[in-house]
Amino acid sequence: MPANDLRNRVETAIRLYESGRAVEAEQACREILRKDPRNVPALRILALSCARSMRWNDAVKSIEKARKLAPKDPGVLLNASTVMLGLGRFDDALAAVRRAMEMAPRDARTAGMYAEGLVYADRHRECVEFLAEAAGRGPLPDNAILSYIDACIETGDLDEAIRAGEDYLERGSNQDPMVTRPVRSSLGRALEKSGRPEEAARAWTAMNESIDGPFEAAAAAELVDRLLEAYPADLFKDRPATKASESRQPVFIVGLARSGTSLVERVVGAHPEAHGIGESTLLDEILEARLGVHGADTVFRLADADDDALERIRADYLRGIQALAGRRERIANKSLLLPREAGAVALLFPRAAILFTRRNAADTAMSIFANTFDPHRMAWTSRMDRIGVMTVLHERLVAHWTAVLPNPMLTVEYETLARTPADVVPAMLETVGLPMDEACLQPEKAARDAKGARFIPTLSEQQVRKPINTTAIGRAEVHADLIAEFERGRASVDG
Repeated sequence: MPANDLRNRVETAIRLYESGRAVEAEQACREILRKDPRNVPALRILALSCARSMRWNDAVKSIEKARKLAPKDPGVLLNASTVMLGLGRFDDALAAVRRAMEMAPRDARTAGMYAEGLVYADRHRECVEFLAEAAGRGPLPDNAILSYIDACIETGDLDEAIRAGEDYLERGSNQDPMVTRPVRSSLGRALEKSGRPEEAARAWTAMNESIDGPFEAAAAAELVDRLLEAYPADLFKDRPATKASESRQPVFIVGLARSGTSLVERVVGAHPEAHGIGESTLLDEILEARLGVHGADTVFRLADADDDALERIRADYLRGIQALAGRRERIANKSLLLPREAGAVALLFPRAAILFTRRNAADTAMSIFANTFDPHRMAWTSRMDRIGVMTVLHERLVAHWTAVLPNPMLTVEYETLARTPADVVPAMLETVGLPMDEACLQPEKAARDAKGARFIPTLSEQQVRKPINTTAIGRAEVHADLIAEFERGRASVDG
């Protein structure tokens, strides 16, 4: 393949990745690598694309090959840091960035990525000091501002966090919303913690209004109705049992975003015989590859799949989670797509435990509204009335699953788990099929094990690093106007 053609294809792959089309970017990179297996830029984008899809083994293989081919390339080292952060291997991530800083001391990106690694590694004071020193040499790069604000919040310097956030946002109106959105989210968090809820609400509203993706409540309701129809109780009866279908190794944690799924995953994953793989998209990727359709169509196609197809998907999933977490007795997945996929889970693994999380609806809504989600694929998260609609639809769907699925199931009340974990954790482990272990009462101490990262970091990373606590209960009480909008959304859903 001519060199110019290769460069053009790499540029195409980069554009695909940067536009959020990770699957297409991966395909483009693999085509390049078939022609040129030593193409470092293609290996870099392939690693990032696989990481975005949470296919960590492929991501690590690609970035390690790139590092062998170009050990002194700062870009490769920074990409390696991104992959290591996603895996929770914070020391490895920081080491890669330090090496990049040695190779390119004037590259502003490295300071931001090093600061991000320090925040993820729970080294907040060190992050503040590092960035304060960097700021003395000139303005902080965009990718360092968020880390500085978050580190100030975690060290208790809320005034400095607010000052830094407001100063950054006042610099100009041409800032990229994908940069300003997380800054506004953290600024709102600092304002809320400072007892300034109205200002916090304004920061979050501005964040969500900066990119307003399309959302159709009628289409969301229709999808739920189709799921209820496609997965009746009879669908799960008289299915042939196989070794794979009888496996209890997979554990599925089903709940709305910000409803306590990360905490439940950490509690289960803290058990010596368990592991958490975060919001893994592994099941979605296998369904798409095996069934030849995409998105929600996969679960409808699976409802009509024959036993041979189900068995192939089971084998793929079990191999995949074992590659991510080893041969643990239980491996927990908390993908945000599981509420619509619970019926598919039951067809594939009818003996696997499903833990449903339930949290006060208004508190959940506030936590969703205050955080950054994909404003296009999850456009419902950007307005409180939309969150109200989706909350009702989620409740309707979960009521169906708990009535018809054959799996061992338990609904975990977030507030009860937070207040009295000793009363809830034994029942969780019993449902999962594990004996009680005291480590599960202190999941913050099990963030890592001898093999490296024990959990994949998620949006709730800072919260679940702390001991189980009740600080998030009642959050919505000071946001009456936003909650009124949320309740209007709930009331708009028929039935």
